[in-house]
Amino acid sequence: MDAFELIAIVSPALIAGFMIASINGLLGIEVLRRGIIFIDLAIAQVASLCVLLVDLFAHDQSVFLHQGSAFGAALLTAWFFRIIEKKLPREQEPIIGACFILAASAVLLALANHPHGGEKMQDVLAGQILLVSWEEILAFAPIFILAQIVWLRWPAIRNGAGFFVIFAAVITASVQLAGIYVVFASLIFPALAVSTMKSGKMFFSIMCGWIAVVFGVVNSIWTDMPVGPLIVFGAAITMLIFRSFIVLRGKF
Repeated sequence: MDAFELIAIVSPALIAGFMIASINGLLGIEVLRRGIIFIDLAIAQVASLCVLLVDLFAHDQSVFLHQGSAFGAALLTAWFFRIIEKKLPREQEPIIGACFILAASAVLLALANHPHGGEKMQDVLAGQILLVSWEEILAFAPIFILAQIVWLRWPAIRNGAGFFVIFAAVITASVQLAGIYVVFASLIFPALAVSTMKSGKMFFSIMCGWIAVVFGVVNSIWTDMPVGPLIVFGAAITMLIFRSFIVLRGKF
């Protein structure tokens, strides 16, 4: 395999990973600020459940049906979490965790008698970002681009219900491209890496996410191991190195 063939193979995965890291690097900072760490896991799990149900029972397998049904369910879940945030703020995190485990259990039940249940479960959790097509990228790119423009152009939207709408749309699209593990890692690890910074948080959070994507894709091609878990480890390693650099810089 020559260099051009390799670039052609990994380019869709890298572009998809960069799109996810670019917006999730921004959302993750807000998630940490609000202290609702498990919200992405819960919404991602609900979105994955809807995608799975469409796969199992719907005749129409279009991207738009998957995205529409998953976004609808994710938006309802986000709206529910918004109500909990206002009415029961002290119980918000436990309720989010309960929703996650219920959705995860529903996925297991849906796949209990499926002949390829193990493979389906791996797709839900770890994703298949190396198999992403240019058609899928073109279908999902407007969601990521629009979300990023709105997030940066109108900062006030982050404080209200708009946060949950954007979050639901982005998480729904991200899960279908990369799986739950990568989505969670792309939200939390970059945000943790920059959490102590006074300025430049958004830029460096996105950069940490990009580095993790490159690490995962390159090592997956090199070692023939699953790309999703490698991106997760890449995000963790990048976070540790970045935080260590900040600590050392503060000492000297």
